[in-house]
Amino acid sequence: MSRTGSWSMGTGNGERVVVVGAGMAGLVAARLLHDSGFTVSVLEARGRVGGRTWTDDRVGAPVDLGGSWVHGVDGNPLTLWCGKLGIDLVESQGERLLIDRRATSPTREGQRRRAVMGRMAFKAAIEWATWKSKALTRVRGPRSISVREAVEPLLTASWLPEIDRLVVATFVEMSEGVQSAPWDAVAAEEWFPTEGLERNAQPRGGYKQLIDDVAPGLDIRTGAVVERVLWRGNGVTAILQDGQRIEADRAVIAVPVGLLRAGLPALDPAPPERQRIAIGRLGYGAGILGKLYLRFPRRFWPDQPKWFGRLPDSPQQRGGFNTWVSHEQETGLPILLSFCNGHTAIRLDREASDAEVTAVAMRSLRAMFGDDIPEPEAMVFPRWLSDPWSRGGYSYPGVGSDPDDCTTHARPLGNRVFFAGEATEPVEYGTVHAALWSAEQTAETIFRLATGTDASRDARPWAGARTGAGRHNAG
Repeated sequence: MSRTGSWSMGTGNGERVVVVGAGMAGLVAARLLHDSGFTVSVLEARGRVGGRTWTDDRVGAPVDLGGSWVHGVDGNPLTLWCGKLGIDLVESQGERLLIDRRATSPTREGQRRRAVMGRMAFKAAIEWATWKSKALTRVRGPRSISVREAVEPLLTASWLPEIDRLVVATFVEMSEGVQSAPWDAVAAEEWFPTEGLERNAQPRGGYKQLIDDVAPGLDIRTGAVVERVLWRGNGVTAILQDGQRIEADRAVIAVPVGLLRAGLPALDPAPPERQRIAIGRLGYGAGILGKLYLRFPRRFWPDQPKWFGRLPDSPQQRGGFNTWVSHEQETGLPILLSFCNGHTAIRLDREASDAEVTAVAMRSLRAMFGDDIPEPEAMVFPRWLSDPWSRGGYSYPGVGSDPDDCTTHARPLGNRVFFAGEATEPVEYGTVHAALWSAEQTAETIFRLATGTDASRDARPWAGARTGAGRHNAG
């Protein structure tokens, strides 16, 4: 694989910057600053870099256990970066096969079209909940109605045919899956993210290739737990768990929202109350999208299309690996990816053994293909919700959160402490490119404060890509 050259934004002045967190956001910010003449130290609590982008090969080929897709291929900075490195993007478009004796159509979309009553009832319920939530903002606060409150009555509605109620349940699964939270935690106003409707693709070989491109040359310390960050008018001090103190002119905090809430690191002085409230009510950590990879001795599923699945067990029993994606094209091996979501995903992440997780997944596969399919030879099931250094997957529009919470979270503290990460992006939150956007905004702001000049974007491997909706992380 080729490597990109300098990402310089211009000539810096040698300021010292400490970056807490070596995920995509932290590494991109560090690389932009490092290549522009800043002295940068990256501190990472884990024993590896990448954060919530994690390419793993325990199933015999590299697969992404965290961030997996380039959401919205057209104009995406990740698309251009992959192009610079010669990384092929495997698109996920096309029909999704529905393998279910209860179904009246062979495809998911066809079944949804046939379930006219269910589809229209769901749409009306979400629209009514959205209107009601906005009308009650002054009384109940922002985003006060959950997906559950909006649509739960439909799952037991006797006037809806059973197949229509199952289709409504698939809409709930979609929301719980892409938002990485149970339906009672997701605001009805944004039940499904807009980028999910665009062209999506996966980098063949995984996101590790981007991490391997951004990290070389950086001063990165793994296993370095930052407990406190002191900030004053003249600089910052990062205090590590082992007592070491690292002095710098500025700090970039690029850790998941779940860690900030737990005071990892603690900020001294604390952020303003409004910012603390925003960080506290951002949607994060109430649930998870549970990803499972299984490698089999042979393929027993259709060659095409890549995506297939079944309806939920019942309108009330959802989230147990009902959607599957063949990864033969990406890996050259008989590997399947599936997802659990909602309260099922929470239970499996926190309470179930790997064997129990595999058993739940195999029940779904056997319901589609019969009992004589082979047992998997390998599996991997990351547990991001239980992981002490993530405590969740990614951010979502939580019940009670304000649409402005993302930008409030991103506000620097005294132009000394800056925040980066996907949760600071107000529109396309929860994506890898949102983490990248936040990083470049942070790096640009620090560069401008330190040099008094604007940062050049010409040297970045994604030069010319579309930018984030906010450009919010200003000094």
